[in-house]
Amino acid sequence: MTVTLQDVSMITALPIEGKPLCMSTDSEGWRQQMEALIGMSPPEPKVEDGGKKDRVPAGAPFTWIAANFAHCPEDANDKVIQRYARVYMWYVISRTIFADGTGKNAPWMWLKALTIFDNKFSWGSAALAYLYRQVINC
Repeated sequence: MTVTLQDVSMITALPIEGKPLCMSTDSEGWRQQMEALIGMSPPEPKVEDGGKKDRVPAGAPFTWIAANFAHCPEDANDKVIQRYARVYMWYVISRTIFADGTGKNAPWMWLKALTIFDNKFSWGSAALAYLYRQVINC
């Protein structure tokens, strides 16, 4: 028994028809791209004296997102409202549909997928493929 695409559609109400959600997972320059999309990026990790820099995932900690985007300003213009909406959607899908094993970070690639609000992506197909990949990696 396995989860099918129709199961994903029925349970999540995500669209299974539309454009495939295909994108590069290359994280080169992700901080600069994040700043262009949402106006800021998480700070670079600090390196201890002569120490080795830890590998940092391409994305933002959920705590950083909550600290910086919890409340949209009341006098915000349309561009700022869209920015906060994009970050909120990124937070939600990174916590639910595309959750990783750490539960600490929102991966950059999902924010990148939300750059165009009116794209008709097949989010259900992407969710099922991601689920299968996570199961295989366990």
